[in-house]
Amino acid sequence: MAKTKTPKAVNIKVLSDEDLARLEAREAAATSLFRKKVLAILVKRQYDRRANIAANERARSDLSDREVHALDERGFSGAGGGRMGAILPPVEFRGTNIQVAGVNPWVVGANAPLLGTPLGHHLAPPHAPVCFDPLSAKEAKAITAPACMIIALNGFGKSTLLRRIALGDIAAGVRVVWPGDVKPDGRKLTEAVGGQVTEVGYGGIGRINPLDPGLIGVAIILLSGRIEELAHRIDFETDPELRDELMLERQKLELQRQQTQYALHARQENITAALCEIVRGKRLEDFEQTLLASAIRLLYTPIAQGGGGFTSENPAILDDLIALLTSNSQELKDDAVAETDEEYRAAIQGLRRTLRSMVKGRFGEVFNGESTVRLDVEAPSMCLDMSSVPQDDKMMRAAVLIAGWNEAFATIEAAHVRADAGLGPNLAFNVLMDELWQVLALPMMAERIDALLRLQRVVGVGITFVTHSIEELEKAGALGLIERCRARIIGPVPSAEIERLEKVIHFSQIEKSMLTNWSDAADLNSPIDQKTARRRQAAEKVRLAAEKAGIVSAAKQAPVPNPVAAGTGQFLLKLGEGDRPGVPFKVWVTPAERASGIHNTDERLNAAVKDREHTGFAA
Repeated sequence: MAKTKTPKAVNIKVLSDEDLARLEAREAAATSLFRKKVLAILVKRQYDRRANIAANERARSDLSDREVHALDERGFSGAGGGRMGAILPPVEFRGTNIQVAGVNPWVVGANAPLLGTPLGHHLAPPHAPVCFDPLSAKEAKAITAPACMIIALNGFGKSTLLRRIALGDIAAGVRVVWPGDVKPDGRKLTEAVGGQVTEVGYGGIGRINPLDPGLIGVAIILLSGRIEELAHRIDFETDPELRDELMLERQKLELQRQQTQYALHARQENITAALCEIVRGKRLEDFEQTLLASAIRLLYTPIAQGGGGFTSENPAILDDLIALLTSNSQELKDDAVAETDEEYRAAIQGLRRTLRSMVKGRFGEVFNGESTVRLDVEAPSMCLDMSSVPQDDKMMRAAVLIAGWNEAFATIEAAHVRADAGLGPNLAFNVLMDELWQVLALPMMAERIDALLRLQRVVGVGITFVTHSIEELEKAGALGLIERCRARIIGPVPSAEIERLEKVIHFSQIEKSMLTNWSDAADLNSPIDQKTARRRQAAEKVRLAAEKAGIVSAAKQAPVPNPVAAGTGQFLLKLGEGDRPGVPFKVWVTPAERASGIHNTDERLNAAVKDREHTGFAA
C-alpha cells in the first residue's frame, strides 16, 4: 500500500472576509476608470489565491505517493514553479492510440501523413511530423503508383528535400539510384553512406556504351546456366512427378529468357534511336528505326547464323553498328526496301551520317567504346556523376542524362530478372530523376522518356521526378508524366505556374495563396531576416579578427548560421486526385546532416563570400 504523504503547509496570505468585502465595496464605488480597474485586479487576485488554497487543501486527501510542493503567493516551489507572466498553451504531442490512450477524449486529428521518411513538420498547429516517400505510400495504399513529382523554383530546397527522401529510403533498405547527377546533388550523400559514385563525361572521364547488354546480359547468362542445369537434372530424374515439375520450371525460365532478350533489344534500340534524334535534331524515319532494330539484333546473332557474333562478354560498339549497316546484309536491304546496293547506300546515307557524328568528337568519347559504367546493386546508393559536362552543352547533357536513365533502369530490370529466377534477392529501388527539363527541352524526347520508363518492371521501383516548372512538360506534350505521378510536392511557385498546375491538380484558394506567397516573400526578405544576414557578416568579421590576433581559433568558435530566404524548404504535398486538401510542411534537416555538408550546394558561393569578407577586413 502506498505511503500517504501530507502536503506541505500553504503559505499564502489572503484578506479576511471583512477586508475583502470592503475592497469590493471600494471597487463598486470607484468613479475613475483607472482606479476601478486597479481595484478589480486586486479583488481577482484575492479570489485566485483562495482558489489555490482550496486546491492545495484538496491535495491533502490524495492517497498517491506523489510529492506536493509548498505553495505561496508566487506559485509552487521547486523546478518549474513560480509565477508566470503569461499562460502558454500546453505542449502538443502525437502518438499511437496505445501510447496516448489515457488522454482521450482530448485528442484532435491532424492531416499529417505518416508514410515513410520523416520530411519535416506540419506548418499548422500542432506542427505534427509529416512523413512521406513514394514506396512507403504505395505500400500503405495511399497512392496507386510509387511515383512522385517535385516542382518548385530554383533555390527553394528541392534538392534538400530529394536527399531527405533518399536518406529515409537508404535507412529502410531501399536502393537509391541517381541516374543523372548533373549538379551534383547526390554525390556527397552517396559518398557519406558508402555508396558507389561513377563519373560520366567526355575528356576520358567515363563512357556509356548504348549497345552494351550490361547487367541484363549477365542476368540472361545466369538464366541460361540455370536452364542447362535443369535440363541435366531432367535427363537423370527417375521420379515422373518431380521430372514434370522440373520440366515446368524449365519452360518458365525459357519463356523468361526470351522475354528478357526481347526487352534488352528493345531497350538497346530505343536508347540508340534517342541518341540519334538528339544529334540529328529531328525524328528518325520509320525505316531507319527498323534498320536500327534489325542491325542491333544481328550484331548479337552468332556468326554461324549470319550475325556479328557479339556477346555480353564481348559487346558491340557504335563502330560495329556502322560496319554492319554498310555490309551486304540482305535483311537490312529488305528493311530499306532497296533492290540494289546503290539504292541501299542512298537510303542509309542519312543514318550513316548521324551515326558517324556519334562516333567522332565528344560524342564518340562518351558513347563509342567499352562502357565504364557498371552499377552495383549491393551499394545503398548509386550515383552517376555527370557534372563534368558543361552546362552550356545542352545537347550532350541531354544525351548523357537519357543514357544514364537507361543504364539505371536496365540495372533494375536485371536485378528483378535474377530475383524472379531465384538467383538473387528481391530489391526495392527509388530512382531520383533530377533536371528533367534539360531533356524535355529537346524535341521528340518526351515519348523516348516515356518508352524508357515503360520498359521497367514497375514492382518495387519508385520514381521521383524533379523540375522547375511543368511548362517544359506542356511544350513537349508530356503532361502524362505528372498525371501518372500520384504524389505531387509543390514548393514556392509563381502565379503563372499555379494556372498551369490547375490543369492536372486541384488547389483551394488558400493553397494557391500559400504557394505564391512563399515565392513572393523570398524576393524581399523580412527586416528580421535582413538583420540576421548583417549580424552574420559582423560576426564573421569579429571571428576573423580574433583568429588573426590569436585569441581564438576558428575550430573553437561556434559559427553563425547562414540565413535562408523566406519560403525555403516549405512545400505542399498533394496525394491522389479530387478535392483532397494538401499537407503544407517545412523540411527539417537534422544537425548530423548539417554537419556532414551533404545539403550544402552553395560551397563555391560561400567560399567566394568568405574570401571577399576576409580581403575586405584585411584592407
